[in-house]
Amino acid sequence: MAGFLKAILISIITVAAIIVFFNMALFFPWYMEVIQTTFRISQIVSMDNYLALNNYEDILNELKGKPIFMDSAETVIIKAIHENGKNAIEESGPHDVATYYYLIDDEDAKPYVQMGNLVTITIHATYPFRMQMFGEPVNAADVPISFSMTTATTRHYKDLEYDYGPDGSSVEDYGG
Repeated sequence: MAGFLKAILISIITVAAIIVFFNMALFFPWYMEVIQTTFRISQIVSMDNYLALNNYEDILNELKGKPIFMDSAETVIIKAIHENGKNAIEESGPHDVATYYYLIDDEDAKPYVQMGNLVTITIHATYPFRMQMFGEPVNAADVPISFSMTTATTRHYKDLEYDYGPDGSSVEDYGG
């Protein structure tokens, strides 16, 4: 009888190990998607110095629509923060696509900053670690994961103040 119980116990442990292995096999492509999306957002942010609202919504909806992300879509969060703590995601406003800058005078109300500043992009999501035992779904755990990447802004905006360096010289000082 003890041999029979050992065989059943070994079978259950083996099946559980296989299920855990397959969950981990699905985790790595899922995590690579988080990394790839963060990198894609960092490229957009580095070119525009902020993340436009329509880009933010498109990327967030696309990410929430992917197979494993759908199971915990409400936990997917995208953040973009300037080094001074200001939100780098456009909230709304009179953005003029032709001139690429806001027509308002308050620099703090603008989602973008001058070139050379750092922006940290972070994606928070939850990996649903689930398995099925004896025909019943078992929610083993929801593993919260986040990935961050910092990028430097590259666009020069004429409507923002610009620090020309320690000597305070500008292009005009050199006849340019």
